[in-house]
Amino acid sequence: MKKRELEKGMNGKSMKKFLKSLRYGLEYGAFVVFKFIILLFPQKTRFRFAESLGGLAYHLIGVRRRIALANLKLAFPELGDAEREKIAKDSYGVMARGFLCSLWFREYVNTPGNIRIHNGETAEAVYGRGKGVVGITMHTGILELACYIYKGKKLAAVAKNQRNPWINRFITRSREEDLGITVIPKTKHTTKDLIRHLRENYILGLLSDHRDKGAQVTFFGAETIAPTGAVSLALKFDAPVVFVYTLLREDNTCDIAVEEVRLIRTGHFKEDVKENTQMLIHKMEAVIEAHPEQWMWFHDRWKLGKTLSK
Repeated sequence: MKKRELEKGMNGKSMKKFLKSLRYGLEYGAFVVFKFIILLFPQKTRFRFAESLGGLAYHLIGVRRRIALANLKLAFPELGDAEREKIAKDSYGVMARGFLCSLWFREYVNTPGNIRIHNGETAEAVYGRGKGVVGITMHTGILELACYIYKGKKLAAVAKNQRNPWINRFITRSREEDLGITVIPKTKHTTKDLIRHLRENYILGLLSDHRDKGAQVTFFGAETIAPTGAVSLALKFDAPVVFVYTLLREDNTCDIAVEEVRLIRTGHFKEDVKENTQMLIHKMEAVIEAHPEQWMWFHDRWKLGKTLSK
């Protein structure tokens, strides 16, 4: 009897695995067809379609819309509901345009006039020190293009794997082949991989604006958690730091801004990590205040989701 139950259980597991694989295959097939169709149109039309998708997502995905509006109310209490709603809608449009652009990265970066780099000489000078670079960036514009300031040099960035392995392979290949980024999967070995690459004079691209394990900070006047990995690496290995962010304009061109960040180094590691993390959060806050429509507001940055009514 136990043997039959075991066989039944194994068959059930095999069926679940088959159905999951089938679903992933269908998703990827639909993805390939969608990519083929959208690339038939000029870039301007693709971006216009992406913005429409962003607007659709804003209206259809209620929980994310509520989080975005709650975050905006926390960050900009002085604004009216209509103003905050406009920022949220614009943010969805920017994020959708930035995400879909990954389908034609190579074409985008090779189109003259699409990208403007501000203060690029600073990025070059920092890299020239031969200690690698810790690049800290945020979820604005076309976020992958933050690495473009170091085009042609050794780049590495951490990325969370997508559930669908086939789509994950496509995204990874696009980042590696079209943008020259060595993708480091987010695993228990990530820190060791980052250290190895930094020692080999790589530029590391690390997103540091979302909620993650780290230090308690103040962001738009409210307490939250911020990741400390980038700051910790820079302090431990005496690596220079640059803060980079991108802005996707209405005409679909992209501005990339970069500045060197001089870290506070008192010799008290834990305190220095916290102080520098807070300093970087304030820099990000200033960018968001100046360009609120560029940031990903639908991320539950302050853990407000649980308090929102359905």
